[in-house]
Amino acid sequence: MKTKTLRQDKVNVVTLGCSKNLVDSENMITQLRGNDYEVVHDGNPEDANIVIVNTCGFIDLAKEESVNTILEYAAIKSEGGIDKLYVTGCLSERYKQDLEEEIPEVDAYFGTMELPALLAKLEADYQHELIGERQITTPFHYAYLKIS
Repeated sequence: MKTKTLRQDKVNVVTLGCSKNLVDSENMITQLRGNDYEVVHDGNPEDANIVIVNTCGFIDLAKEESVNTILEYAAIKSEGGIDKLYVTGCLSERYKQDLEEEIPEVDAYFGTMELPALLAKLEADYQHELIGERQITTPFHYAYLKIS
């Protein structure tokens, strides 16, 4: 469990790309809330002091959107608008070394299967009892199931 501090950390999870990323973000949100983090999904830059960008790295337009979004938050971080910036998802899995060299403002990059490592970076615990639980971020008449 995360150590309590005087300032409550608030995390903005920004989801880009396909519905698989949405499911990954929903699982991430569940784990963060299970560790007493306040979480917003796809909020405004000023909504949180920590930002996690969940990227897509396959379709060219999605790659471009992911890089532009990372750069936007990197600029906000450089101006002191956020404290920490983390990137996860397909883009960071496929191009981690290039991204680390080109966008050093990011505090850490994680692949698609590295949620426990991301949580550890946030001093949070991966809670096995929350597997299968998910914070749904879509309207009630939508449902996504990650099958690959």
